[in-house]
Amino acid sequence: MRRTRAVGHATLLGMLAWGAVSGIVMLGGSAATLVAGETPVVGFAQVMLAALMVLLWGSATVAGVAALCRQCRHGIGLAVWVTDHRVAAASRVVSAAARVGCPVIQVDDTTPFAFTFGVWRPRVVVSAGLVGAATFDELVAVLWHEDFHRRHRDPLRVLMVRTWSAVFFFVPLVRVLLQRLLDRQELRADRVAVRACGVAPVAGALFKATGAPEQATGTALAAMGDPALLAARVTQLETGRRPVSRTSMGSAAVLTSLPGLALIVGYGLLMLEVCMGLRSCCG
Repeated sequence: MRRTRAVGHATLLGMLAWGAVSGIVMLGGSAATLVAGETPVVGFAQVMLAALMVLLWGSATVAGVAALCRQCRHGIGLAVWVTDHRVAAASRVVSAAARVGCPVIQVDDTTPFAFTFGVWRPRVVVSAGLVGAATFDELVAVLWHEDFHRRHRDPLRVLMVRTWSAVFFFVPLVRVLLQRLLDRQELRADRVAVRACGVAPVAGALFKATGAPEQATGTALAAMGDPALLAARVTQLETGRRPVSRTSMGSAAVLTSLPGLALIVGYGLLMLEVCMGLRSCCG
């Protein structure tokens, strides 16, 4: 199981690296197409399409790198904040952590929250406010939920989703599909906590862990109190079934994605034509 998870995490990292490298390769390919525009390999229409693709992939590469750097910068700031506000864990936190088998960091903050952060080494953080507000069973439920995020490296998933959504800003459908991945992980974490503790502790924890530190804004993390998915999570607790995703794949997302998809397909056909032309010239 550990080996399988390691392969999965390496695949996610590889996807991020591949996105950056492929953007550079596509830019270089479009530039080469422009340079070869006067040869029989490509015509005026192909050169114009290549020029458009240079602009498109240039913007996509800049957007993706900016999103990645922004999250890393916020993540470093959050790590410093956690270190500065870390306190000795209360006895009930130690007991709950031992029951779940999850290492926990307690921070001195009156806002009730719990989250998992850290792309390379995920760590679970709970606030003194949540420790004081939650019952012991609710605290255990919180740790089961966050331990799921820790074991599955969900902060890395968040980093991936935000980066790829920024890269493919011209295809809104990509953001919808990737957001569904995060929604599924959040609902799975709740189901794990329900199997371990029952519905009542998870429901209580869900309504008590409602905050987040200001330093968590823009950071790749998985938080217990994500308000965006609250209705779906409550529905799952009430019915025992996985609800319909809150991220709707509506007609608007599909229609606004069509121009971007057409550009990608056109670029792929252009590069295929260029490669076939170069092969015939060199062959």
